[in-house]
Amino acid sequence: MAGALRAGTLHAGTPLPIAVGKYGGQRRFVVETTVLATSPALLVARGAVGRRFVTADAVRQLQTVTLEYFPAGRWYNVLSHYDPTTGALERHFCNVLAPATWDGATLSYVDLDLDLAVGRDGRAVVEDVADFRRNARIWRYPTTIRHGALAALRELRALAASGTPPFTADPLGVAEARALAGGTVWDRR
Repeated sequence: MAGALRAGTLHAGTPLPIAVGKYGGQRRFVVETTVLATSPALLVARGAVGRRFVTADAVRQLQTVTLEYFPAGRWYNVLSHYDPTTGALERHFCNVLAPATWDGATLSYVDLDLDLAVGRDGRAVVEDVADFRRNARIWRYPTTIRHGALAALRELRALAASGTPPFTADPLGVAEARALAGGTVWDRR
């Protein structure tokens, strides 16, 4: 994905299916989004109300609006969920993952189970530590995967604690304007 961002091959308004799998190789789901903004360091996707969420068993339509941040080369993403009626932030949800890839049609990543949920008040809660440990053992995560995941979790916790965008309680309109203007922590690195 980093190469596609540097080359400028992802453009605002482009449909962006996101495929999420597990380290063992199974696909968990595909969700439909659209590219909102890009820079050499960051892709921001927007998930609209009614977008399709496709699993092996069903197709659902999601009812929240999301801004989904994929910093290039990082071992995580940040999904900011907004109320579709008011635009108020509901929460930020961070997935620890192997860095996302782009094959020219689909953004893909391997979910490594560790998550960080951040409320409007900035309080952060680490989730799924037991799942990470179990799957690391079952699928024999290499040391680089284990270390990358734990380093990502530390980085996310520090970013959330500092209240650095996108980890604010700003409403959707403000967050979208910031993303379009390149106003996130990853744009300044």
